[in-house]
This record gives sequence, structure tokens and C-alpha cells, in this order.
Amino acid sequence: MNYGICSNGSRDTGYETAVKTAQILSGLGAVPVFETGMDKTCPKLKEVPGVVFADFSKTDLKAIISIGGDGTFLSKVAKYRDLDTEFVGINLGSIGFLNEIMSESIEKDLAQLVSGDYDTIDRTQLLCEVFNKDGNLKGTSVCLNDIIIVRGAKPHITTLVLSIDGQIIERFRGDGLVVSTATGSSAYSLSAGGPILMPNMKDIIVTPICSHTLNGYTYVATSESEIRIGLEEIESAPLICPDGRDFVDLESYDYVVIRRYDKVLKTVCLKKDGFFSNVRKKIVQRGYFYENR
Repeated sequence: MNYGICSNGSRDTGYETAVKTAQILSGLGAVPVFETGMDKTCPKLKEVPGVVFADFSKTDLKAIISIGGDGTFLSKVAKYRDLDTEFVGINLGSIGFLNEIMSESIEKDLAQLVSGDYDTIDRTQLLCEVFNKDGNLKGTSVCLNDIIIVRGAKPHITTLVLSIDGQIIERFRGDGLVVSTATGSSAYSLSAGGPILMPNMKDIIVTPICSHTLNGYTYVATSESEIRIGLEEIESAPLICPDGRDFVDLESYDYVVIRRYDKVLKTVCLKKDGFFSNVRKKIVQRGYFYENR
């Protein structure tokens, strides 16, 4: 079986974890596959028996292994989401909500991965489209975690008109809105006061950021719902970020349409402990990580 390996060099010093991962997979009879060009970036990889350097899109991969933090994981999903493969992460970040494998248990976890003794989670993704006032499409993006519309460089209140399934819900005033999947419910949405959903749920969450009203309600829509967020005339343009990435520039009277993407993302689940127990552990670990840096 072929396993694609992507490592974030700013997290994986000297690509040591990438080399170790390749060695372990090779020893288990699997084929470690790295992106074309990694042989020049990390010459040590050429010394590992069985390593292949290839275009992932032209290779039959059982899974893609991301080495880094959640940001690395999301960037590799953005690059390879349309491949028919599973994703799993080795955590070198602060928490790694999306990463199943910890560096201290890498040998055991990779052996479990290669043995096939794991579950998969079908994670909902969101399709985001931005239109101008004339209804012309300005940009399209797909995300796994969330789409954030938040005030820009100037600290002005942002006014956004929120509609769900054609019904105007509210004329929101505040710092912005987070529209998230169940996967993203433990990210920015949680920090803004939103609920935590189990990762296989298909609902869409809309959470206000610093609402400047007396009602700062979170809305949970169905997987078939269409979320529309309209801008009025703006003095300072808010930003729109799908999974933390740069996107189009927003202008007065633009509107954003968000709905469920037609493909799920399959992620590997190695751990047998409960989801909510795991979330609690990771949030506690965040405190330890920053206190002991």
C-alpha cells in the first residue's frame, strides 16, 4: 500500500519526523510516497529503502499523512481533497484537533494504520461562493473547518445580513460571523461561544463574533440549508477567510452563499476513547503547551 507523506518543514525540524515516518512505513511493508521535489528538499529521504517521489494525483494512495499542526493538515486537504483517499495527521503543533497521531506514539499508531485496524470519519465540507451586487461570481472555495467573515484592518463594526434558506434571520452588527462544519465546531466557532458537534454530524453552525446587540445567538442549520450573508454599503471592507486562507476582496453589496459541498472528506480515527473526552484533553493540553514553551 502507498502512503503519501507531507511534512511542514517549519514544524518538522530537518524533516526528522518525515524520515522516521518513512522508515517505519517501509519496515511495515508499506510504500512511503513523497511529493515530487522532496528528494532535493530532504536528501536523507533517498536513503530510506522503498521511498518513492511522485505526483500524488497520479498515484494510488491509501492515505495522505500530514506532519505538522492543524494548519498543515488543512493546507494538505485544500491541495488534495479531490483525491479518493483518506487523511491522517501526525501532530507537531500545539493541539492538533485534526491530528490522530502523537509523536510519542508514532510507531504504534503507524502500525495500527497499516494494519487497517481503525475507523474512518466522513466529514462534511462547505462550498463558499462570493457574488457581487450584480450577481456575478467573484470566487469559489471549499473548506473543511469554517468560513469566517470578520472586520478588516480598521476596528469598525461590521454589518451583515444573515439569511438561512431564504429567510432573513437578523441584521447582524459586530466583529463578524463564523460559518462552520462539525469539524470546525471546536475551532474559532467554539472560541466565539458556539456548540461542539461530533465530527460525523452534517449540520452547519453560524456563530456571531462579538455581537454588538443584546442577542448573540448561534444558529444550527441542517445539512441541506443554504446560508446567505449579505453586505451593505461598507466603509472598511471585512475579510473572508475559508479555513484561514486568503480569498476574494469584499466590496459593498457583495453577498456570500454557503452550502454543503457534495463530497465528504474521509479522515482516519485510530483512537477508541470518546470524542468529547478527547476534545477536553486537547483543550487542557493547549494550556500546558503555551505555559511550558
